[in-house]
Amino acid sequence: MFKPNISCRVHRSSGASDVYGQPLPTTIINERCAVINLDLKSLRTTVRADSSASRGAASEEVLNAFLLMTKNTQVQIDDVVEVTGIKIRVMRKFPRHSLKGVLDHYEIGGTIWSEE
Repeated sequence: MFKPNISCRVHRSSGASDVYGQPLPTTIINERCAVINLDLKSLRTTVRADSSASRGAASEEVLNAFLLMTKNTQVQIDDVVEVTGIKIRVMRKFPRHSLKGVLDHYEIGGTIWSEE
């Protein structure tokens, strides 16, 4: 049974994007959600394809997030959901139904959103 237990802030996307291809948020909507997974990792990645023998590398933050939102949520793809101080760009929205076939909630999947 789904019970939203955390306050979330949904930054609705304007449809436009910045120079980095990130969506530009406009209005903010307060909603309730439940966190399933906020898996923030720092992964090692190569700097260049033709790197030297020293294997130049950098660390990259990667976030896999799964949230449950109510059936009345206004969140859409490319919106930004802020939960516990972490901003998540919504990449997928999947409806979940009860055993009777009635819409119960939405499963939201996303990645970390950076303003830089």
